[in-house]
Amino acid sequence: MGKVKIDKEDKSRVILTELLPYEVPMLFSNEGFYNIIRNGELEYFEKKVKGTKYKEWNEQFTLPFNYDIKKNIVGDTRTLSVIHPFTQKRFINLFENYDSLILHLCSKSPFSLRKINKIAKFYFSPNFVFDEENLVNPDREVEPEILDAESQYIKSYFTYKPIDLIYKFYDRNEFQRLEQRYNFLMDFDVSKCFYHIYTHSITWAVKDKESAKLNSNKSTFENIFDKLMQHSNYNETNGIVVGPEVSRIFAEIILQQVDLNVLAKLTKSNLKFGIDYDVRRYVDDYFVFSNNSETLEVVKKAFQKELQFYKLYLNPNKGEVKVSPFLSDIAVGKLEIREFLIEFYNNLFEDNVIEETVSRQIKEINKPYVLSQNFIKKFQSIVKRNDLTYDTLSKDVVRFFKSKLVELLKDDIKLYNIQRSENFLLMLLDIVLYCYSVNINTNTTFRIAQIIVLLVKYLETKNKPDVKHSVYSKIYRDSEFILTNFHRKQVKNETSIETINLLLAIKKLGNDYQFSPEKIADYFNLEDENLCNLNYFHFTTLIYYFNNDLLYTKIKYKIIDEIIERFKQENIFLKSEYTLLFFDMINCPYLEERHKIMLMKNSKYVINQAGNAEIKSEIDKIQSQKRWFMNWEQDIDLERVLKKKEWTSSY
Repeated sequence: MGKVKIDKEDKSRVILTELLPYEVPMLFSNEGFYNIIRNGELEYFEKKVKGTKYKEWNEQFTLPFNYDIKKNIVGDTRTLSVIHPFTQKRFINLFENYDSLILHLCSKSPFSLRKINKIAKFYFSPNFVFDEENLVNPDREVEPEILDAESQYIKSYFTYKPIDLIYKFYDRNEFQRLEQRYNFLMDFDVSKCFYHIYTHSITWAVKDKESAKLNSNKSTFENIFDKLMQHSNYNETNGIVVGPEVSRIFAEIILQQVDLNVLAKLTKSNLKFGIDYDVRRYVDDYFVFSNNSETLEVVKKAFQKELQFYKLYLNPNKGEVKVSPFLSDIAVGKLEIREFLIEFYNNLFEDNVIEETVSRQIKEINKPYVLSQNFIKKFQSIVKRNDLTYDTLSKDVVRFFKSKLVELLKDDIKLYNIQRSENFLLMLLDIVLYCYSVNINTNTTFRIAQIIVLLVKYLETKNKPDVKHSVYSKIYRDSEFILTNFHRKQVKNETSIETINLLLAIKKLGNDYQFSPEKIADYFNLEDENLCNLNYFHFTTLIYYFNNDLLYTKIKYKIIDEIIERFKQENIFLKSEYTLLFFDMINCPYLEERHKIMLMKNSKYVINQAGNAEIKSEIDKIQSQKRWFMNWEQDIDLERVLKKKEWTSSY
């Protein structure tokens, strides 16, 4: 893992790090858009889209692309948003002019577990299982891009302290120290925090309410940020877009001021922070410690009152008081499953002597599915015994085996016996795909996709077609079963990022292991007459999956017809979804020119009187950018794509 210096003068890197949700299809990103901005090419396309109202556009609202994803095992969903790309560009100036002020405003609270520490100077380039130089096709010409290695793995514009992910809090010595000092813990959170944030309240947090009202028309940081968040979200003042890091920064500025106000009021009440009580806050989750249960209530009420001033409210279903030790059923279950995982995994190996060197090798496994079923029964018993649900522990199992597979593939000597490896891999797949099937979510899907991609890379280097077929068939059969059941359970308007990403990973198995048109139609409700449930992510993923394969021609044309029809709407480019879709479809190598011409006309990107020569010229200009948002390359290295996702994991 190498340490690489970031070009701090490149303020446009916020496009890569701060403005998209984590839960998106793996081939969707802002990398192409970032290059277009860096190349100075975007202004031409902005003017074409905005037409004669170019100057007035910045004062208008834009509509984010909203989509629902699965939230938990019981089927609840949450809405995430992709901000309009032209509005995203405006955030570059915000960070360029005010990044130091943002740092200051997000680093004041002694309560915050995720305060901004500094502007990032370095990033750590991740190691890969398979060396890039061994994978490059020397005959393939590659266009030089601005998005080089120094941009690909930047995690965020800022660094955070003391932690960047909430689970790390429980593993810190700090948590143990708090448990030693205090007998009681109360945790609570803000109810639907981001959906309820009043955008004007950032001006109250930075200044005060009276000053904010007196200076509402001035071009100050807080007013600019307020307007940008409104503009990103249909000019709504009640609620902000959910998903992008910039929304968490916006919320953190407000919640930091809430913290300081509560601290001041409790100090006036003679309650000493660090002695009578302690508070830790991770985004909108609060942890209050004290030796007096009544003090916990006093602190909670102080937060309740201060949050109400900012039009935010505590979740009425939270606020349970825990008595030391603060080890929950979840924590006990996680400890138990980890101990079992380590014991189970170590028992799969034995010492072996190769050329007078003792090394650990995989044992011979005669009945892989008996072994995996024994594991699954033990896993089920741990879940049951600790009164948990599958979603609390299944991701730990997938994460563990994914990391162990990476270790094995990097140390190929442990897998030297390919016949032994076959049963080992079948057993591993049976376990992880079962655990995935009982708790399908975005994070775990990315890990399953990593497992699939790494196994494909590994087996493609081995001259063992029977082993390859055995493993690929296992992945295909189980994935088909999982997707069929998942589709039956899901809410119809879910975007199903999980299905999309699993489908993209399975495509790497090759043509012999692809789903039939009937299966695809079932998974995405393509039998519906008007395809009203499909959105940008569905359209781009399905067309990528179909590419120019004649097997899918009928449903591919049905989807293209639906896309073309949707562009008959008025003011189509005010909508983020259709702006993304337009540029990606024009740039798509799997659409015929006649379809692109129809898109140009329906969208009014060109005037009604434009001839085919003029339209084709505009198509060429869009295509000359190589990539916009969707990566259309069929031979893309998904190991690197997924490593980026792992590197920028959700909060």
